[in-house]
Amino acid sequence: MNLLQSPIALAPAKERLLTLANAHRCATHPLFAALDSRQLTVDQAGSLLKNYDAHASVLRRLLLKVAAFMPEPAVGFVLENVRNEYGNGDYSCNHQWQLQDVAWKVGVSPLRYREIPVEPSIKRFISQAASFYAPPCGSVPKGMQKAAIAAGAITATEILAITEFRHLQIAFKNFGLENHIWFRHVTIEEEHTDDSLALALYFITNHGSLPSIEYGMRGVLNANIHLYEGLLASIT
Repeated sequence: MNLLQSPIALAPAKERLLTLANAHRCATHPLFAALDSRQLTVDQAGSLLKNYDAHASVLRRLLLKVAAFMPEPAVGFVLENVRNEYGNGDYSCNHQWQLQDVAWKVGVSPLRYREIPVEPSIKRFISQAASFYAPPCGSVPKGMQKAAIAAGAITATEILAITEFRHLQIAFKNFGLENHIWFRHVTIEEEHTDDSLALALYFITNHGSLPSIEYGMRGVLNANIHLYEGLLASIT
């Protein structure tokens, strides 16, 4: 999606945002080493997927809320993201169904899946991340823009998704599921890094909103510590 007038001129801003995300301590969380090295049991795999599902489901719904207060030129990016999450017009291909299909193929029954508890750290992530995706009235720092903060939050999630899915794919190789359609997120996100950053770069070039973008990014990156602690707890 082309929201930018001069992508080449914005290359330093793009690199700045990528560095902010990839240099944050959440990007090297012990969760990733654990996913690379442990052979998960069926129960651990089910718990990991249930907890990932819990946070991803909330973020999908938050995207719909974000679209409502975006400037008109930016609405399409958010809705495109939502459309992808919900199967691009085919609900049977939505991302939640794909994730749960991994659980069924691992050997987790739907009944058992429903019974798996959501880790407290995942709930903390949801609460913290929501405050940056959709900042409550009165919570936006002076001089910053609510929509740009949300754009930064979304951008942080998109960038870190590449790291998350790369390691999740390794973890499920033991089950022979590394090529399951759910793991196409790795390829899709890597091929469309510019698209993942387009929303943030739109606000930088058109609204001078770099401080707001970085504020939203840091908020979600900090929240990701809780997310990754919860996912690590789910396989421990």
